[in-house]
Amino acid sequence: MLFSSGVSAFTPRDLLILAFYHKRIILIVALLSIIAGLTAATYARTRYAAESLVMMMIDRAHAGISDVAGTLPSILSIDGLKSVDSEIRILESRRVIEDTLSALGPATLFPEIAHPRLFGLLPADSPQDQLEKAIDKFKRRLQVEQQSSSNIVRLSFSHEDPDLAADTVNALADAYLKRRRAIFDVPRSPFLASELARHSDQLKSIEGQIQALKSEYDIVDLGQESLLAANQVDSIVQRRRQTQERQAALQAEVTAAKKRLAALPERVFDFREQSNQTQNDDDRNVLLRLELERDRMASQFLPDYPPLQEIERKIRTVRQSMKGGDKPVYNTTREVRNPSIPFLNNHLLTLEIEQDAVARQLDELNRQHTVAVEKVGRLRKAESELRDLERTRSVMEDIYRDYAQRTEAARAEEEAAKVRFSNVRVVQPAVAPATGTSMAPSFIIAGLVGGILLGGAAGVLATWLRQVYILPHEIERDLGVPAIASFTDTDGELASPGAQQELIHLAAQLRDHGLDDQPMALIQFVTANDGDGDAIVARGLALEFAKGRGLRTLVIDLCGDGTGQLAAINAGADGETDGGAGERLPTIEPQGTGDLETLPSAVPLLWVSRQATGSALGSLRTPIAQSRQMLERLNQRFDIILILSPPIGNSHLARRLSPMVDANILVARAEHTRAPVAARMRDSILASGGDIVGLVLTGRHFHIPQVIYRWL
Repeated sequence: MLFSSGVSAFTPRDLLILAFYHKRIILIVALLSIIAGLTAATYARTRYAAESLVMMMIDRAHAGISDVAGTLPSILSIDGLKSVDSEIRILESRRVIEDTLSALGPATLFPEIAHPRLFGLLPADSPQDQLEKAIDKFKRRLQVEQQSSSNIVRLSFSHEDPDLAADTVNALADAYLKRRRAIFDVPRSPFLASELARHSDQLKSIEGQIQALKSEYDIVDLGQESLLAANQVDSIVQRRRQTQERQAALQAEVTAAKKRLAALPERVFDFREQSNQTQNDDDRNVLLRLELERDRMASQFLPDYPPLQEIERKIRTVRQSMKGGDKPVYNTTREVRNPSIPFLNNHLLTLEIEQDAVARQLDELNRQHTVAVEKVGRLRKAESELRDLERTRSVMEDIYRDYAQRTEAARAEEEAAKVRFSNVRVVQPAVAPATGTSMAPSFIIAGLVGGILLGGAAGVLATWLRQVYILPHEIERDLGVPAIASFTDTDGELASPGAQQELIHLAAQLRDHGLDDQPMALIQFVTANDGDGDAIVARGLALEFAKGRGLRTLVIDLCGDGTGQLAAINAGADGETDGGAGERLPTIEPQGTGDLETLPSAVPLLWVSRQATGSALGSLRTPIAQSRQMLERLNQRFDIILILSPPIGNSHLARRLSPMVDANILVARAEHTRAPVAARMRDSILASGGDIVGLVLTGRHFHIPQVIYRWL
């Protein structure tokens, strides 16, 4: 990317834009919450809460419990508070509530549970289901509270009928007292006697387990056997360490011997001899024989004797052959085997044999160590189990002794407890309340607050699920591509003053930033969908380059035949003409390929391609080198070239041309182009080797009213 842009955080204006964008769903959710609150307030009924006070007397002096055996501990104040909390749990139990409903009747307290269901379409619930619903409703309306950390408990029950609310509280207190008497009226001596017998059997069983454990592990003196086993493990560890040291030394010697052996040469140089004598070279012998033959014949014949002359010719030929310098030179090199190699090989073999023996010795020591450790582990396990059993036996003996004492004390206590009085007293019975409370105001406030919170949550959820862009900095944050321009009136021809200023700003960015101090000349517009406004932006930018900057500009339309672009440019021209602009440029294309025809527009210095899809540039069969050569030739004739490529999801042409151009401009339409599609478009251009100069957002809408927007 040629430009970098810092992505700023959301501002209050951005949040307000998102709120106005999702205002419909926010208002719908908020209104639903408010309507729900108003509906609940309409059906809310006034309830009357009847109250009763119950005092829990925990101390034995007030409860009338006498300690006949003299073994019961004193009850502290904190234990009394815990006992009060336990009494509250009993009071709120299901059994007490069921007894209260049985006394009053579930349908009497809650008549709606006996009515037919689903507006009379379904029959009423069964008696068991009615009881379950009545219990749930009863728990929601019942309140049991301890008063200021004292032993006074307040019972409260709310109902639409004040008299029925008071009767319910009184019936609940009676059911609680009956249930409490049933819970605590349990004799303890039979239980303690059974526990005493059970612990006696457990003691006998533990004694048998101790004897069986000693027989299983062959234990006579556990301490002496553990000491011997530990000494054996220590001895084996010492021997194993010595063996490991010898193994490490042998490994070092073997490594050093191999290194020395590898460094020694296999053969030792003895001598070198160089000679020009060739084996089987018989020239001198032949010459000698010929000379002897010539001397013999010269002594017998005249010099003009033909055989003698023939021998002379042979002698001259042999001598001429001996004078030649093309005979080869031979070298003889003698090498002998290095005597140190056999010695090192024998020494290395000895070390390796000893190394194997040491490894076997170490394996045997490891096996002995494993056996010794297992023995120590068995002794430790036996010691642990034996100590557990002895500890259990000691505890069981104490428990047995304690149960024996408590059994006798419980028998005497039960006889004295038969004459005690109740330690729970109803201080204040419930009476019918005169005033009640209504939840209607709370429902209305909850509806209003819930409408605000749920509306905001709905807006946040809609923003999180939204996959289209409405703000430029959203693109910068998600894609990491700077938004270099944004347009609102892409349905027209960008004729508004704001759009013209944005075009001037975009053109300045493209011309001021280049590669190697050269301004950008080849620019490709890449889009993901048809109708995203890339053609309109390209035409507006071409008019700015041609009319505003006086640059020779060419628009290459690879999406159509170019006539639509030419007609739109001519329709938007202001009528100025230029004699030179009407001339048709010659075709710039290598021979043997499709020609790229350019047509002049009504705007001076602005040309539009014709039938570019049928040219070599628009064909995927054209070699890349040929397409690059064609773009270079076009770049020599024009100052700026704008290429409109087909959507990247429909054709490979945009990815093919992306590395050939100076820069690629991504075009996305606000509220139309999806984020995954834009991300794939960006990744495709970068993966093909192209540079992305930035992204242009078209079709942007201002959702905030102008009256509010001017204050932001």
